[in-house]
Amino acid sequence: PLTSQSAILVAGDCLLNVNAGSNEVSTFRIHSSIEIEFAGIFGSGGLFPVSIAERDDLVYVLNGGGNGSIQGYTLSQFNCGLRPIGDAVELDQGGGPTSVEVTPFNPPFGAASPAQVGFTPDGNILVTVKALGGGQNYPLAAVGGLLVFPIDPATGAAGHPHTTEITDRPGSAPFAFDFDHDGRLLLIELFGEGYLVDPSNGFNNLEAGFGGLSVWEADGIGDYTEVSRTSTEQFLTCWIEYVPQNHCVYTSNSGFASVSAFTVDGQADALVDSTAATGVVGPLDLVASPDGNFLYVLSASVLGSPGGTGQPSVVVYQTADDCGLEQVQAIEDGFDTEEARRDADPNGVLNGVLGLAVWSV
Repeated sequence: PLTSQSAILVAGDCLLNVNAGSNEVSTFRIHSSIEIEFAGIFGSGGLFPVSIAERDDLVYVLNGGGNGSIQGYTLSQFNCGLRPIGDAVELDQGGGPTSVEVTPFNPPFGAASPAQVGFTPDGNILVTVKALGGGQNYPLAAVGGLLVFPIDPATGAAGHPHTTEITDRPGSAPFAFDFDHDGRLLLIELFGEGYLVDPSNGFNNLEAGFGGLSVWEADGIGDYTEVSRTSTEQFLTCWIEYVPQNHCVYTSNSGFASVSAFTVDGQADALVDSTAATGVVGPLDLVASPDGNFLYVLSASVLGSPGGTGQPSVVVYQTADDCGLEQVQAIEDGFDTEEARRDADPNGVLNGVLGLAVWSV
């Protein structure tokens, strides 16, 4: 995977997705649940786009390669076209604006690269970065952070960012985020308490621990203060979805093939069930239905992973008021097997599944 969240989204009747290999964004017109029409391809404004966000036809793309950057666009609902807003704003991730080599010292290196772009409740842009400055610290633990770019309401252009550094637990690798009903930031960190490594062995001698959900409040000028942190009690927690109807947070945990459930109510943020769902082989992205009644989880089921069959699926769960999950369906239709996808590529390269988005009439 791209080690990111929100690689695909639905905006009105337009579907947008990033193409990391070609530094582009593709758009499609959704005509119905069974008819999607290709609309166009647009440059991402940088290298290796990994995440995309939209609000009121204002679109921002996060590029993970080189120095990292964000590029703004206006979206036309008429033809699903994208018009760039000025030039890309660089993130200073240390890779250089024209560099294409991917190494631990040059993003996009998965343990260091930017992970997600999204809109804050007040209309600004938030970017999570697993390691501020890029991969130069590898294999030592690096400080991750939150970048908030103020958005000009008249033009949609992004200004200079405010940076919140997560200094008390180096190596925590802030990854995906969402916002709750009170506008608080819900942040997933791969290693909730940070990690320790032996520099001679790097990740082979990792003392990482479990993932964590941290809750943050904004100060109104772009800086965040942490108000709570709870362990998922699961390994490699990466993706997150907040369901406002039941005030529950769900996280996918790739290391333990599980989904965890939390309750967040502004008073007591707590883990409800570390294994609200199990047996989801290689869980990646997850997204809720608009009414909050169902949670869709993408299962990669990669060959060679524990329990992996090479057959991806979308596992559907019904949500409960107490944050519980009950599986009601597993959808394999439309997914080629891993072998078929590898055989279809002239170079034998595997194109994997990555993200989910929901469209409703």
